[in-house]
Amino acid sequence: MAPISADTARGAGDGPVPHGTALPRNLLDGKTFLAQSGEKGKKTSNKDTIVFQNGRFLSEGCNPYGFGDAPYQATVDGATARFHAETHSPTHGNMVWDGIVRGDTIEATNTWTRKRWYWNITREYWYKGQLKK
Repeated sequence: MAPISADTARGAGDGPVPHGTALPRNLLDGKTFLAQSGEKGKKTSNKDTIVFQNGRFLSEGCNPYGFGDAPYQATVDGATARFHAETHSPTHGNMVWDGIVRGDTIEATNTWTRKRWYWNITREYWYKGQLKK
C-alpha cells in the first residue's frame, strides 16, 4: 500500500484514501454536525450537536445527563470515515457510539446502557445530520 499525504490523512486531500487505511485519531477534528435523532424504529424526537475536537467526541444533547466528551477512533474506507466512541455518565450509565461520515453528512447509532442492582436499561438511538456551516 502506498503512503498517503498528511493532507489526505487529515481529510483535506483531493481524493479518497485507500481502503482500510488507518488514519490519525483526530481525523474528524474540527467538524461539528447538526443532527436529528430518535429511538431505533421510531421517528425523530430530538436534535443534537455532535462535535469532534482535539481527538475527542461530544454529543451536546447528552451533556445534561452527565455524558461528557470521550476519545474517538476513526478509520477511512474510500470516501467514508467510520468512527467509534464510548461516553460515560456517573449517574446515567454508558453510551457506545458508532457512525460514518461521508462528505458533509453523518449517520450514527448509540447504545445506551444503564445498569442498576434492581433493573437494567438498554436502548438504541439513531442520528442523521449535516455539517454545521
